[in-house]
Amino acid sequence: MLPPDFSPAWNTHYNFADAANHAEIDKVHRYDVTRDTRVYRNGDIIASPWGTNHVLLATRRNGQDVCVKSITVKPGFMLSLQRHRWREETCEVQSGTLTLIVNGTRRDLKAGDSLRMARGAVHALANLSDDPVVLIETQLGVNREDDNVRLLDFNGRAIYPLTTEIEASCARLYARIHGEIAARFGAPSAPHPALLAAA
Repeated sequence: MLPPDFSPAWNTHYNFADAANHAEIDKVHRYDVTRDTRVYRNGDIIASPWGTNHVLLATRRNGQDVCVKSITVKPGFMLSLQRHRWREETCEVQSGTLTLIVNGTRRDLKAGDSLRMARGAVHALANLSDDPVVLIETQLGVNREDDNVRLLDFNGRAIYPLTTEIEASCARLYARIHGEIAARFGAPSAPHPALLAAA
């Protein structure tokens, strides 16, 4: 089933014949946060191809979940372009230079810089430098791993179609940064030519 606000113009890159992408669409449509009891726990380590994702604190305050993670992004890697339906996030860089896409804008954050991303913000983290980037991410709201809506993925995982102009704008920016990383470091996949052509 396609999203109700699906636009073919924004999705020339999307492989609708891919079974994994169909499963991702189905997963997003069926997801019910009120039934998801898989909360983060202190000490959790979430497996990821781009680096490490370690839960330092998982608790509840003032009626909402609070999750603090230490995230390390390896040189020449980026996280998926994504949005969350139930939480906001703040990234605070501890070391290195973090390249961040948020709602169509590219920002480079250095140690001591931080940025808050509202619930629903389209975003991605990348490391275009030679050194690991370490950041503290604080999540507030309803924090569940399956709340991620993955729109593009540097590491080739299944994705959900783009449904808004801001998502399309972020996807074009993501493809450009993906190309920069691929040219400098190599990459497990290449940015889709349709996204680069539209950039």
